Amino acid sequence: MKKSLIIILIIFAIILAIIGYYVYNTRRMASLSKQINETYEAYGSAEIEATSLISIINKAIDDNEKNGVEKVENGILYEDNGKNSIIITVKFLQSNNIYRMEDIARGTSESFINAYLGANFKCTSIEYHEQTNQIKSMQFEEVAQM
Repeated sequence: MKKSLIIILIIFAIILAIIGYYVYNTRRMASLSKQINETYEAYGSAEIEATSLISIINKAIDDNEKNGVEKVENGILYEDNGKNSIIITVKFLQSNNIYRMEDIARGTSESFINAYLGANFKCTSIEYHEQTNQIKSMQFEEVAQM
């Protein structure tokens, strides 16, 4: 009788530990997603200058590198991995083309800032990953040239 009670208690403790770990991990991931989203959403609420745009592009590239996001198309463009990849796109006034962050980052930050020194950009679209609810992509458009 004592042996079976001890076995039942051990099984119950293991089940509680598994459930506790799952709840802890879920809350930790939600908190991490919220923190990451807040960082990027801060740029999406108002018009930003070219310096801020290059900062968010560099942050997205850095985050993709830290998260091990794979590259496609000859190792140039980051692939959407469905979890934690971030893609920034930019549409300029003088062009109907949409440029990805990798295209902009290939040049130097200094040349981009000099070319768009008086320009303002506004976030027109934010998408989220379904699996993690982290920001998946942001699209910026040039809105004014001073």
